[in-house]
Amino acid sequence: MTDPLTVAWIFARWLSLGGLAVAVAGVAVFGWHFVLINARAARAGMNTVPGKSWRGKGARLGLGTLGVGIAMQLASFVLAAILPNGH
Repeated sequence: MTDPLTVAWIFARWLSLGGLAVAVAGVAVFGWHFVLINARAARAGMNTVPGKSWRGKGARLGLGTLGVGIAMQLASFVLAAILPNGH
């Protein structure tokens, strides 16, 4: 049987790596929507960055996903700090 402390360290590691992956995905989603909306505005002849590119549905989804990834990273740091016998 696996020691619970070992399982906790494995969980902390997966939480850290998963948080990084989720944060990168959030940046990618935000960037995709930001560039897409700006490209459409440029094709329409607008010389400004539309507010929708910052505050639209896709941007909010990307920033929310980035926030979840950051929260996962912070949770892994806290878990690693309180677990004894660090790996």
